[in-house]
Amino acid sequence: MYNGCLKNGVFPEIWKKAKILPITKPDTQNSQNVTKYRPISLLNIGGKILEKALINRINHHIHSTEYLKRNHYGFIPQTSTKCNNDSKRIRTGRI
Repeated sequence: MYNGCLKNGVFPEIWKKAKILPITKPDTQNSQNVTKYRPISLLNIGGKILEKALINRINHHIHSTEYLKRNHYGFIPQTSTKCNNDSKRIRTGRI
């Protein structure tokens, strides 16, 4: 089913729907004020699985083809821009 969704570029409508629950913010359990609540969206597990499969495929493609430069640190798991700044300081001798 998931391969068919990816092959055809289809995301089933049922997976796009969320159940929204109002959850009270800390220390405001008995409040009737709407601003004391935050919305929590419960999503369909099928959509979450498809999303994770798609993310894994994209990440595999990016890393296996070396699409990104070696000094690219933003939005990559287990890295940060701080890593990039530290390596520059070490190379230039400015720590």
